[in-house]
Amino acid sequence: MIYNLNTSRLNELLINLQEITDLKFSLHDLKAHELYTVNKRSAFCNLICDTQDGYSHCYGSDLQAINKLEGKTSPYQYRCHAGLIDTAIPITENGQLIAVILFGQLLDDSPIDEQWQKTKKLCQWYTDQSRLQEAFYKLPQLSQRNIRAAYEIVNACVSEVRLEKIVEFDNLPDSQRLQSFINAHYASHLSLDEISYEMAISKSKLCKIAREIDKNMTVGKLITQKRIEAAKKKLIESDMPIREISEIVGIPDFNYFTKVFKRATGSTPSEYRNHFSEQTVYPEE
Repeated sequence: MIYNLNTSRLNELLINLQEITDLKFSLHDLKAHELYTVNKRSAFCNLICDTQDGYSHCYGSDLQAINKLEGKTSPYQYRCHAGLIDTAIPITENGQLIAVILFGQLLDDSPIDEQWQKTKKLCQWYTDQSRLQEAFYKLPQLSQRNIRAAYEIVNACVSEVRLEKIVEFDNLPDSQRLQSFINAHYASHLSLDEISYEMAISKSKLCKIAREIDKNMTVGKLITQKRIEAAKKKLIESDMPIREISEIVGIPDFNYFTKVFKRATGSTPSEYRNHFSEQTVYPEE
């Protein structure tokens, strides 16, 4: 749970940092589900993740890095399964790890030919090696000093938005507090018990607050509503695989996600994406 973190403000700050560095930053829960991301994947990582095995390797690499942070407060820098440099930055609350920022998809400033040879061995399974090599040589290269500087800036961003969120959240009406909490945590596993504990509000009162928003509303419906809203946005604005979107918005069971999405919108996720793709009007050249 990222209770005292203004994720919108953090996203804004990381976008500014990305404009300068062109690095990819993403916020993850402890199960490695991506809550939001700044910047798209590199062309190299897209090639890897477009394959089923590659995506599984990437997810496993992220999860392994996040697990390494348990009980730590300092960042963990590592080479991913494909040989790229990534850094995992812990976000803690009351001494507990609650989320992780990952940034990287880059190389260090050692000879790039040597780095490619190592990646080539790790990615022998990839069929089009020449295409993979071409994308590899376009990855950014940073010195260790610059990587460290990026980490320090991210830490400062987290500190700022945490203090800001504590004041802002406590001053909201109960209905807005509940909606704000769901907006920040919909991608994680949420239950009435967990929300009650995190917000220090009884379960019966939470149900009452939901009915105040709408007489037929429940806390569960509010969560599902937000997840579908987030999924619709990602379907329209990205080319991310639908199965990945279902995990990112907090519904890891793909079949259930499809069922819930169709019940809410009248269309399957693929139909919804195709409809909006067909509606896109491109300017004449």
